[in-house]
Amino acid sequence: MKPMSKIVLAVLVSAAVAAPAVAQNLAKERGKIVSANWQTMVVEIKDPQDRVGTWKVRRDATVTFTDKKSDFPNPKLADLRPPMYVYFAFDADTKIVSDFEVREVGFEPSKGGPGIQQKAVITNLDANIGHVEVNLGAGPQTFAVDPKGQLRNFKIGDRVTILIETRDGNREVVTQIKSQ
Repeated sequence: MKPMSKIVLAVLVSAAVAAPAVAQNLAKERGKIVSANWQTMVVEIKDPQDRVGTWKVRRDATVTFTDKKSDFPNPKLADLRPPMYVYFAFDADTKIVSDFEVREVGFEPSKGGPGIQQKAVITNLDANIGHVEVNLGAGPQTFAVDPKGQLRNFKIGDRVTILIETRDGNREVVTQIKSQ
């Protein structure tokens, strides 16, 4: 066998061996996002039978919007949040999500997101556990903050606008904090 033929044969064999590693056994599901934590790359999704599943997500997962596409010109994982209804693809073997398509946003993005927007003053906070105490005018109230990383940029006494979302029936969570 000629030396060039051996090289070509070696390249073909290595390509044939590598091909199965690249191919994925993709499966698809759909449901409403219940919560998302992009620091741990995990999302909880309620399926059409009202079962909540926890899904791991690839850091390079693609996101596309078919609903309110113009409100999300550069879609990314951080845009995904409750109560969006998504179709998603995942590797059937590893159960890791690689692709999201948002079919129904479920809120008006121009208003900041789902929930109630309030002006407040931070009276206490703990960025490590993700809690903030704010004065909404009728005394202090404490809320969990999701994601808690938002608290890094704030201190006691800051005037903020918060977005309060009701989860799990009656639990209020701050999902967005902005300086006033």
